[in-house]
Amino acid sequence: PSSDALPDSSRPYPFARAAPLDLAPAELGPAHAWIAENKWDGIRAQVVRRSGTTWIWSRGEELVTDRFPDLVRELAPLPDGTVLDAELLAWAEGADAPLPFAELQKRIGRTKLGPKILREVPARLVAYDLLEDHGEDLRERTLLERRARLHALVETLGSARVALSPRVEAGSWDVLAAHRESSRARGVEGLMLKRADSPYRGGRKR
Repeated sequence: PSSDALPDSSRPYPFARAAPLDLAPAELGPAHAWIAENKWDGIRAQVVRRSGTTWIWSRGEELVTDRFPDLVRELAPLPDGTVLDAELLAWAEGADAPLPFAELQKRIGRTKLGPKILREVPARLVAYDLLEDHGEDLRERTLLERRARLHALVETLGSARVALSPRVEAGSWDVLAAHRESSRARGVEGLMLKRADSPYRGGRKR
């Protein structure tokens, strides 16, 4: 169905969008007040699980559910009233890094997804944030609380196709800078910095 024909319960929340850091990291205060995560080269998405149905929306609010039938099956056990902010990636089982973005584009460009493409380009969802839990809007809660609840949810789901975005542990800005420099070698684009006490806000944020 077209997005206009979908029930209101299918709708995602406005996406929070990041901006490049335009000041020295030390000016942000102590590093421990921030959560650093890998910036993945995939498709930013929200998973909406309501009314017994799963919808997957891209950041441009395009419905891409039919491109990821393998993930829809894995996400079906999520409780109603769940909304995840996440990244869609092509990721082979047992691999340490995702496949190139061009592989993921093969799914998006196909009119029909057959067993061969699903086998060759397996999808994984890396979850950043939990925006709704059992119908409760969590966006005003702190990121630390939302991540704790997200971690518990992913653990309960128990799917190899759905993972929590790992926190990059570092005690100083220098360590994080070094980690950022090695990003490409690990198959990621860089680092995302998020205040540990921040709410979730739609639109561009720094």
